[in-house]
Amino acid sequence: MTGLSGVPRIPVVSANGRPETLGRSQPKALRRVTLADVARDAGVHKATASRALRGLPGVDAGTRLRVLESARRLSFSASAAATALATGRSKTVGLVLPTLRSWYFSEVAAGASEVLSSAGYRIELVNLDVDSDFLDIDSPAFHDLMLELGAGHGRDALLFAGTIARSEGEHQVTGAVPAAVAGTSITQVRGLAVDNRSGGRLVGGHLAGLGHRRLTVIEGRSAGSDRASVWQHRTQGFLEICPDADVLTAGDGDAANGHRAMTHLITAGGPLPTAVFCHTDELAFGALAALRGAGLRCPEDVSVAAFDDHPMARYWGLTTVSQHAHQQGVRAAAALLERLHVPVDPAETAALDALRVKLVIRETTAEPTHQLRGHQLRERSISRRSE
Repeated sequence: MTGLSGVPRIPVVSANGRPETLGRSQPKALRRVTLADVARDAGVHKATASRALRGLPGVDAGTRLRVLESARRLSFSASAAATALATGRSKTVGLVLPTLRSWYFSEVAAGASEVLSSAGYRIELVNLDVDSDFLDIDSPAFHDLMLELGAGHGRDALLFAGTIARSEGEHQVTGAVPAAVAGTSITQVRGLAVDNRSGGRLVGGHLAGLGHRRLTVIEGRSAGSDRASVWQHRTQGFLEICPDADVLTAGDGDAANGHRAMTHLITAGGPLPTAVFCHTDELAFGALAALRGAGLRCPEDVSVAAFDDHPMARYWGLTTVSQHAHQQGVRAAAALLERLHVPVDPAETAALDALRVKLVIRETTAEPTHQLRGHQLRERSISRRSE
């Protein structure tokens, strides 16, 4: 498609979804703004401007602000190729996500991106589209993955925004680039390990303290998963406090499986648990919807607690364990920068090192009042629908 002058016109789609065209006007000879231009405008040496823009020490605050303002005013954008040639680094980090369909990985990635972008790094998202249990650092598959993702791809580092299964002991990752891990730690980089077992104990202690004795765990792992340490640790921690609890494997930690698992409990005919611990908030959202659909109340009929502190958890009034997903990304990125010998504020990293899982008590848990059986559930559901 061409315009009247024969200049090619590029089809695009606007924000409202209507097709439009974008015509190319005659190109203008625009000179790229260089680091020398920024230095000249700020009245500093080129080397000083470079250090200021990269956040390196040795530049006072006033000079740094002046350089940054000049760069902004001149619309300066550092050439990635030039940076790589000058420093021997590409200033690029591969942010590896097991999936793009999880809020948790998105939150971790957002926190990491904030830190890395502020340090002048370009972010490349790498979507594996695999179950995070696949990422076992002891396995040959992980070794091969590190080589495939890292070697020869022009990245300074990889940051895994995921929970990577590991056994006890020390580990070394063989690969061409350093790797930081959010959710657990690799000895090459100080990551932030999430204590899933401790989180399970917190929930168990809370529910037991309220007087619940008939409890069920809805696990988030897929049936037959060989590597499921995250889920195992959450269940094990809970069972340390509530050893008689039943365990139901839902198959993935999403809302649909939570709805399916709770529906199974409701229709099984036996007495319902007075409290349910869901491995993820999304499982809990589905479970709460199933309770509501059956005419049951939470927490009057069944208390529900979970693990994650999803951004929507507060609006559901969900009692849950916060694992600080956004701050996990921040901490993992800070650890990665340290590994790359980029200066990091010690006060900031010390504060992040102190992160611990925390129980957030909201409205979905309370003392048990009674136990209901299947026929009572059906009668209550019919009664409420007729009101």
